This record gives sequence, structure tokens and C-alpha cells, in this order.
Amino acid sequence: MNKSILFLSIMDFTDKGIQVVKLTPEYFVKKGWGVEYLVTRDNSIHGSYHYQDIINPVGVNIHRLDMSQLEIGENFKNHTLKTIYSKLRGYISIIKLAWNGYKIAKEKDVDVLYGGGPHGVLAAHIINLFFKNKKIIISRYYGIWNLYNDFLINKRYFKLLLNWDTLLSLWLKVDRIIMTNDGTEGNKAIAKIRFKNTNRLSFFVNSTNKIKYFNSNVLSSYTVCRLVKGKRIDRIINIVHNIVSVYGISDFKYNIVGDGEELENLKNMVKKLNLNNNVIFHGAKINIELENITKESAIFFSTYDVSNVGNPLLEAIRGNKIIFTLNNGDTSSWIKHKVNGFIYDINENLYDNIAKDVVKVISDKKLQDKIIKNIKLTENERLWTWDERLEAEYQVIDRLVKK
Repeated sequence: MNKSILFLSIMDFTDKGIQVVKLTPEYFVKKGWGVEYLVTRDNSIHGSYHYQDIINPVGVNIHRLDMSQLEIGENFKNHTLKTIYSKLRGYISIIKLAWNGYKIAKEKDVDVLYGGGPHGVLAAHIINLFFKNKKIIISRYYGIWNLYNDFLINKRYFKLLLNWDTLLSLWLKVDRIIMTNDGTEGNKAIAKIRFKNTNRLSFFVNSTNKIKYFNSNVLSSYTVCRLVKGKRIDRIINIVHNIVSVYGISDFKYNIVGDGEELENLKNMVKKLNLNNNVIFHGAKINIELENITKESAIFFSTYDVSNVGNPLLEAIRGNKIIFTLNNGDTSSWIKHKVNGFIYDINENLYDNIAKDVVKVISDKKLQDKIIKNIKLTENERLWTWDERLEAEYQVIDRLVKK
């Protein structure tokens, strides 16, 4: 029997972002499934796709729509108005995904509705209302950012209200929830929202590409991320300022790979701190270019607000980098302070504490070797290959269809 799957998402394919978004449908193609991918692409100047090229994975039937936008909304400066505008665009996208997805599911007689993120999940449930013989629904989340700690634990009720769509999508009963274990503690959020759904949860760490090892330069560091406020690149620039200006390491380099709405603010900050010779902005890069930029840097920085266990940190582990990061989310389950990296609580001395340890690493070859030896152990013990990771997800879905 030929099997088929319809992906519903607002996340388009890219060589500069989350690899698993593209690799998952490609893997189902490899397994002989019919694969449909319906996406409402966000080309807003405030989004992350307007500066990225469209790519089309081989064998995937792509149905690409544009996310609705208004000129007046694109020019909003007020944060509240921007939030409302963004939410409304998201709600319209759910309707678009549901309407067009229903037509595709009916025409192709798909077996599985694969909802990518809250928008795709809610669209999948709407589609299933119109089928007598219900489709299998997979809820797929690539992390939940600050939903658990900031909203559910600290009970910021207004924020929870604004995220009713995410909460509803997590509460609804589905055949399987597949969630990226990115350190944002999505498993705990599921348990608080609807405990019975934890029995249907597959909580997977992403894989990374295999990376060749190099004799990296401890005077060179890097970060890879979208340049948005929550990634807190400003923290790292302040750390670099201490390394250069307070501790006199004038030839220290910091490479920033990524693009986003904070780019100009960060450039102005670098100029103000007189770090133009130390901080290099590379823009968003495809994965091959990314490896060429980062391979010679021994040090990796990640100082996100919520959790730092994203793909960049996993790639740094794979590349045996000396990691400097923060103790939030589930990051401490990966990095142990002065054992296989450096991890810090946020306090008033954060910048100087990290800068001191960076300077110590630069001058202490034994410490470098110890950290690199232990991060290699972490890599070997805990990281999957992409085939292992994708096969695990495939088996979960394939078993549901066979039932």
C-alpha cells in the first residue's frame, strides 16, 4: 500500500535555518511515501524568510502560499500593535492552511496530517472535522521557547492569553506529539497543559551534520543564530568588550553568523564600543558556508534568554568547540562548568566572569585540552546521526499507519 503524508506549516525550506524542517519530508520521500508540503511563507520584513532564497527539496510536492500582510502593519513601531498584527496574520494562516490542506488531503487521500507548529496543528484538526474516516494527526513542535518557564511557571496570564493558540494546540488530543528537546522543557509544558498527552509524546534531540575537526584558534569565537532580542547577542558583545578593553586581548575575534531585526542595533553597539576590528558580521549563511566560517574558531558563545540547547550548541558539541553558555532551560544537562565547557548563572558580574574564563582558556593549553577531550565524550555518548534521528521519527509514524 502506498502511504502519503501532508505537512502543514508556516515554516518554509531553507539552507540557513532549522535543518530538520527540510530533512523530515525528504526522509519520507526516501522511504517511498507520497509527500505533500503546504506552507504559508512569511515574507514580512520582520520575519526570517525575506532574506533567504526559496529551495525545493527533490520529491516533495510543495504548495507554497504567502502569509497575508498589510503595508500599515509592516510599518508598525509600537510593540503591542506589532504583536497584534503578527497574531492576526497567524490566525489567517491557520485558515489558509486548513482550507487548502483539506483540498489536498481529499484529492490525494493522504494517511497522515503532520502539523508543524501550532498553526499546522490547529489546521490539521480543522481539516479532520470534514473527514468521516479520520486522518492520523501528528503534532510537531520545534521547541516552545519561553512558554514553560516564563508563562506557565511564573503565571504571566496575559502572555498565556496571547498564546491561546499554542496552548490549545498542545491540549488537543492527537495520535502523536513529536517535540524537539531543545532545552525549553516542552515535556514539562505538555504535562502541565494535559498530562495524558505525555503518553503520546516523542521527545527527540536533533542531530547535526558530521563536522571535520580542525586545530581551531582560541583567539577566534563565533555565534550562529537569528539576530532577535531573545538571543541576546548584546551580552556577548559586552563580554568581548571586556576581553579586549579590560584584559588587553586586542586580537580577539568574534564572528556573528545570522541576520534579523536586531542587526542594525548590534552594529551600532559594536561601533560605540570601538570593536569594529574585533566583531565581524557575516550575515545569514547556508550550512556549507557556515562551516567554512566557524571551523577555525575554538570558542562558541550562546547566551539566549530561555534555553541554549538549540542546533547551534549541538553543532558546537559536534565540532568539539569550547562552549560558553548560560544555565537556563535544560542547558545544564549538556554542559558542566569547567568540565566539558563553561556555564553561568545570570548575575551582575556575568560579563566579567565569562571574560576572565575566556582569557584563562586562551593562556592555558592544559585547560583547553581537558575541555575538548570531555566535549568529545559528550559528542560520542549523546549525539545521534541524522539517519538515526529521522529513522526514529519515521518508525513512530509508520507504526501508526500500519495499525
